[in-house]
Amino acid sequence: MTAQVRDILIYNNKKLYMAAEPLECYLKKVKLPYHLVAPSTSCWRGYTSKWAIDNKKLFLIEWQGYILDYQKVGIDYLFPGEEIVFAKWFTGQIKIGIGKIVRYIHGGYASVHEGNMFLIFENGELVNEYTKMLTQEEIEKIQNEDDDL
Repeated sequence: MTAQVRDILIYNNKKLYMAAEPLECYLKKVKLPYHLVAPSTSCWRGYTSKWAIDNKKLFLIEWQGYILDYQKVGIDYLFPGEEIVFAKWFTGQIKIGIGKIVRYIHGGYASVHEGNMFLIFENGELVNEYTKMLTQEEIEKIQNEDDDL
């Protein structure tokens, strides 16, 4: 699988790139008039989105999808009449790679960063967050794995 375009999250006035797709659980429940189609191998899900956390709530603030013969559709395709949507359907974890890429993996969101920030949500509300950084020893082990390939 090709590395995938990451969705953007604005949090604490920073632009972050997510290794998660909080919209997927919503898309599994909703019946769209037309299925989303991949505009390229770097976007198999058929859309890109931008999110923001405000007052500990997750909001979908921009969305662009592709249907039929790569026709672009906007957020109102999913949420008619809406411009910004509170993600009350989302319970789960958003992972964000932080620091330098220690090992690039050309597939999905599998590349390894120096660390990860984890944001935990329940019904769209941020309930916990934590960061895990790799030790220098772990980084060296991961980089040496590349040498063994």
